[in-house]
Amino acid sequence: MIGTSIGRFFAAGSLLLVAGCSENSLHSVKENLGPLGPVIEVDPAQLVFGRLVKDEVEGNTFTIHSVGDEILEVEGIWIESGVGAFVVADTTSYSLAPGESADIDVSFTPMAANENLAQAIVSSNDNLVPEAAVDLVGYGSVPELSINPDPYDFGNTYVGCPHDGDMALTNVGTAPLQLFDIGHAATDFTLTHDLTLPHVLAPTESAMVHMEFNPSLEGSYSGTLAVVSNEPMGTRNATQTGEGKYAAELSDHWELLEDPPSDIMFLIDQSCSMYDDQARLANNFSAFISTLDTYTQNWHIMVVNNDNGCNNSGILTSTTGGYQNSFTNAVYAGGGQYTESLLTPASRAVENTDAGECNQGFMRPNAMVHIIMVSDEPEQSSGSWDSYVNQVIAKKGNPSLVRMSAIAGDYPNGCGGNSAGYGYYEAVNYTGGVYLSICASSWTQYMATLAHASINQDTFILSTAAVESTVEVYRNGVQETGTWHYDASLEAVVFDSNVPEGGDEIDIDYAVLATCD
Repeated sequence: MIGTSIGRFFAAGSLLLVAGCSENSLHSVKENLGPLGPVIEVDPAQLVFGRLVKDEVEGNTFTIHSVGDEILEVEGIWIESGVGAFVVADTTSYSLAPGESADIDVSFTPMAANENLAQAIVSSNDNLVPEAAVDLVGYGSVPELSINPDPYDFGNTYVGCPHDGDMALTNVGTAPLQLFDIGHAATDFTLTHDLTLPHVLAPTESAMVHMEFNPSLEGSYSGTLAVVSNEPMGTRNATQTGEGKYAAELSDHWELLEDPPSDIMFLIDQSCSMYDDQARLANNFSAFISTLDTYTQNWHIMVVNNDNGCNNSGILTSTTGGYQNSFTNAVYAGGGQYTESLLTPASRAVENTDAGECNQGFMRPNAMVHIIMVSDEPEQSSGSWDSYVNQVIAKKGNPSLVRMSAIAGDYPNGCGGNSAGYGYYEAVNYTGGVYLSICASSWTQYMATLAHASINQDTFILSTAAVESTVEVYRNGVQETGTWHYDASLEAVVFDSNVPEGGDEIDIDYAVLATCD
């Protein structure tokens, strides 16, 4: 019998013993055909339920008949395709003697709008029909969410070039759909939307969400968009996939010079309060040279204190006679209105390095330019600090070959009556130099630090931007780890310790960060 009452609930299906054979059996019993064995018949072959709203339940029944001449072993009953919407009450296994029957109760609550389809499958020892099916049909008057596209394949995407797209959330049901939460779980996918939750969609209405796929490495990626709503399913998931690709893979090679060139410029504030600091710098110059000579003897040094950027010392080299005295005399010489604005004469000094200019021959094409500034006041040039730094970099033509350092008041509060070195501090950080306190009682160690910073053996500009996680560094064929970092702003590998020396060979392998359209 077929039950049709709305909201009817069933207990476990009961066994109903029936004598004789059903007129609707799957196998006709005819004389003189020999033994039939176990034979199953299900009646009816289709259960049709009514149209229900969310959480409403309706029950119905089909019957299993044993119509053979041997015991029918019912091995299991389950729902296919419509799990959740349809539930079978009795899934146990049991035996039916010839002529016996069992009623199986099925309940329906809509999990989707309009037509809900499934099958109840009865597994038995019937040799001809080991799995008998009963079609299940029900109807829902409920909200239903559709996510389109699902799945969403972003395809091949270069690392460094995000690929984005939109997905539509549509109410394909017959009642208002309320969106409670929209989330995403995945690496390298980013979800955005402008909806205020909860958000209601009328039937046929849609809302858009935006997804960006930005792979950090080469490889396959997948993610899941999860939308929580008042549809019967509760949470609906949609899948996104994508393939990360490198634009290319490169290897750069360097052979380091035994005596790397270094062009070093000192600028010293000439105001009255600086006399003790000038003396400390002059008295420790020999320590500076002693350390510098361990790295290279191919150095140029000049002192620039004049407003016009012309040197006060001449261009000193390792072969210049009496360079210690020349340096000391220059430390106390010159000055002018820009003596507390040292970035101004520094930028003018590099402009004056061309042929026929006052600093001709100081700046060499492949040498590091290290500008060392000493002042107890903040930098007071009329322009912004970065305008002067970028002027120096433009003249040099390679940012990795420009470094600025300073001995100045502690940042940010100053020290011992000396003002903080605003302007100098920013220029130092911008160019990767060293910032040292003017209040230290001894500057001997400062000289070693500044000498080390004057050598360009620690920064290696790559041919193009790299995917940071792929960078591998080798020194003389042996991989270096923990001694360097990748500076994305410079597109360079910078050694923090164990700096390469003259004669070393450096190889850097990396994947190329793609240039996006």
